[in-house]
Amino acid sequence: MAEARGIEVFGRGATVVETGVEPVRRGPWLGILSILLGVLVASATALGVLSMAGGDAEGARWWAYAAIGGGILGAVCGVTAMVTRRGTATGFAGLLVSLLANPWILTRLLEAAASLGA
Repeated sequence: MAEARGIEVFGRGATVVETGVEPVRRGPWLGILSILLGVLVASATALGVLSMAGGDAEGARWWAYAAIGGGILGAVCGVTAMVTRRGTATGFAGLLVSLLANPWILTRLLEAAASLGA
């Protein structure tokens, strides 16, 4: 068992105090959640496009709202996973997927690409 060492500050002198506390193992669950949210955002965006192609503009709008909200949540989870080191690589991947599948950002990127080609 790994033991943490500390210094007793308010006692007599600098006495070393031994504690039996083990470091907390952090799992990559937050980064995995970010990737799952990114996949859900991509799915909601695809369902919105399919709804619009089917002529259901109201349904497409609600799928877009769901994708934008999920994209924001996925991006927050990805940044949090990177900062807290709970799945740094998976958090970064989830952040990218959440941002690139977000319909609002996706339309801005496509508009910029179309203006470069014209």
